[in-house]
This record gives sequence, C-alpha cells and structure tokens, in this order.
Amino acid sequence: MKPPFLATLALAVTTQMAHAGYFEHENWATVKIGEICHVFTLGSARDTSGTLIFSFPRNGYNSSFEYRYAPYPGETGAPWGPDDSVVLSFDDEETWIGDEMALERDSHGDFASLTSGFVPEVVTSVRTANHSVDVAIDRVDEGEIWLYGTFSAAGFLAALGKAGEWCQFDPAALPES
Repeated sequence: MKPPFLATLALAVTTQMAHAGYFEHENWATVKIGEICHVFTLGSARDTSGTLIFSFPRNGYNSSFEYRYAPYPGETGAPWGPDDSVVLSFDDEETWIGDEMALERDSHGDFASLTSGFVPEVVTSVRTANHSVDVAIDRVDEGEIWLYGTFSAAGFLAALGKAGEWCQFDPAALPES
C-alpha cells in the first residue's frame, strides 16, 4: 500500500504520461505538473523506505527538496521524535546539509524538508554522487542514528536534465531563491 502522498504522485504521473509529461531513467523520474517539474526516486534500497523529491518551478526559482517517509505496513505513530535531526550522506560521506532540514508532518504523512536556499547544494551533491544518497535520522532519545532510506544516484542526471528542459532552468546553475 502506497502512502497517500505517493499515491497522489502516482496518479499525477499516470495522468501526465497521457500528456507526454513523464520521463524515467534508471532509478529516477521526472513529471511536469502544471508549471512545476518534480524529480523523484522510483524506489529505495532493500530494508529502507520513502522517496526523495525535488520540485522545480518554472525557471528554477524557489526549488524544494524533501524526503517523504513511507511507513511499513501496520506501522503507526511518529517515525521520529521532536529533538531528532536529519543526517544526509552522499556516497557514504556525511554532509552538513541535513542540519538544514526540518522534520515535519502534513496531511500526506511524515517528511523532512530542506530550506530552499540550500537546494542547489543538494542538487550538486546528488549530481556528483557515484552511487548513493542516504537519509538517516539522529534519534536523540535512543542515542543512535537510524538509516531510513538509501537511494541510487543512477539516472539522476538524465531526470534532472529533463526537468531543466521542461521547466526552463539550468540544472548546473539554479538561481538564488
């Protein structure tokens, strides 16, 4: 069973495919919905969950990045606590960028979102990654860092390029938000 947000995105993708607004390459896909291009992972590695989503409005201004948590069947309750924080790694190298992410909840579920001004750094980090992007949460009360999602970087450049084409921005030079 897909989380509500992913089900909504899947429906949008299906609708967009009929209008040729969908592109998929290896482990990433791009869909244009209205004036926004979304670049997202098609799946996570075994024993992890969720999806990574970049959203690029026309010309690339005010772009966003988030990790959408996908609970396991039967799982209830919050996946993290109020004092927990995000740890992002690219090719197994931890980065400071996770410090700029907020753990939140909306009608579609739990997610971690990045301050928009730091999206170019994440784009560059995924573009230059050789194999993976990891999302972990520093679980303060447990005194441990838990891996939530591992995502392949394969296909990101092609999906990002398609988003740049469709939403008229240069993926290598996103504008300041």
